[in-house]
Amino acid sequence: MTNQVYYGPHLDDVAQGSRIELTGEEARHAHVKRTDIGELIDVVNGRGLRATIEVTSVTSSSLTGTAVEVVEEAPSSYPMTLVQALAKGGRDESAVEAAIEVGVQGIVPWQADRSIVKWAGPKAAKGVTKWEQVALAAMKQSRQAYLPTVSDVHTSKQLAQAIRSVVGGGGRVFICHEEATQRLAGIELTEPGPVWIVVGPEGGMAPAEVDLLVEAGGELVLLGDTVLRSGTAGSVAATVVQVTSGAWR
Repeated sequence: MTNQVYYGPHLDDVAQGSRIELTGEEARHAHVKRTDIGELIDVVNGRGLRATIEVTSVTSSSLTGTAVEVVEEAPSSYPMTLVQALAKGGRDESAVEAAIEVGVQGIVPWQADRSIVKWAGPKAAKGVTKWEQVALAAMKQSRQAYLPTVSDVHTSKQLAQAIRSVVGGGGRVFICHEEATQRLAGIELTEPGPVWIVVGPEGGMAPAEVDLLVEAGGELVLLGDTVLRSGTAGSVAATVVQVTSGAWR
């Protein structure tokens, strides 16, 4: 089995033989998981650094160990961002979790025109915080070294502006849409750069909304012969990108 991953944002200048300590929630998690002295675990800083440590002591409030290997993992040549429309019943959170497990490194909450859930005022800040917690848990579960970022909630106009910026910088923005004729699996990614995946709400995107995002530079893509839920499409699209970009070959 791969080593369990814990989050140590304070890790920077670490070398083989360094003493590493975890406290707070991460130490409690290790204690609950009955981590033993002598066990190997990975501690990541969320920015690509991964230190494999041999545990020397563990309590409910503190875990210490010695680094036996330290690596700096290279970032993806095709960093993916999921633009996920807000959805009810926690479906959006499930979508974010699954997409991160596949390798998505950025999340943009989208207040789509047909989103039933509305983030406004304090609710918006709470929503972002909740998604950040989901991102952290998904990063650790999938044994990754980069912590995905969660942006503030975007309106459709703000999203269109962001898409213009991504495309203008050489990135690609794929809008998952059941009426698209171009299949995502048939698109060849040859030039490294950011890839954004846009997933609409359960009720679908409003036509004017689609026009706005396409005008900004987004490309309508079809994932397959079946119609996927909003909570499923993002992780499926991310999987396709991982394969077509060569990352999973």
